[in-house]
Amino acid sequence: MLLLAAWPAGAAQPVLTAVSAPGLDPDGAWSDRRGWAVAPPAVLRGVDGIVAGPAELRARWNGSALFVEFLCRDESVVSPGTRDNLDHFKLGDVVEVFLGRRGQPGYVEVHATPAGRKSVYAFRAYRRAAPPVAGSEVRAGPVDGGWRAVLSVPWPSAGNPGEQAWEILAGRYDYAEPGGTPVLSSFPGQTGRPDFHARGRYARLELQP
Repeated sequence: MLLLAAWPAGAAQPVLTAVSAPGLDPDGAWSDRRGWAVAPPAVLRGVDGIVAGPAELRARWNGSALFVEFLCRDESVVSPGTRDNLDHFKLGDVVEVFLGRRGQPGYVEVHATPAGRKSVYAFRAYRRAAPPVAGSEVRAGPVDGGWRAVLSVPWPSAGNPGEQAWEILAGRYDYAEPGGTPVLSSFPGQTGRPDFHARGRYARLELQP
């Protein structure tokens, strides 16, 4: 399948900057609120301009994983899934990260629920399933006015991640009630029919030394 670039001619590809954090682990990433404050934020936008609950993300990285923090305003937290690796996006609130190496067809997808459940997927090409990469971790819990999640996504290739070029998309499914229709938002924002697997719509991930 040919994936066309989503950005108009002459428009710059959106960028998410990840701040270097040597030695960071999932527990530390969850507890280190001061460290997240220095990472530049990005804002998730409702698909096709719809009104979506406010959500922002930040990123940090080390030689083993990318760490992504979501802060979600949410008046109705819906999280019925009781174990990992369900299709939680069909059940309730989810934030998700898609990560791939630029120029390579493979990519990974990691979901987190407000209750701290995770689902991990991998693809060898557009929507073509591959064995999931081990090592993803999720931490999540309530904050004033909503919920917070931190996802740890291992780099899906060998070698120094700082020597590679990467692409990323962050998404959110926001349910008002179980069984309802979720409001979708993402970074980068999307217009028209949403497709979080379309690599031409991803942002560039800039790894700050």
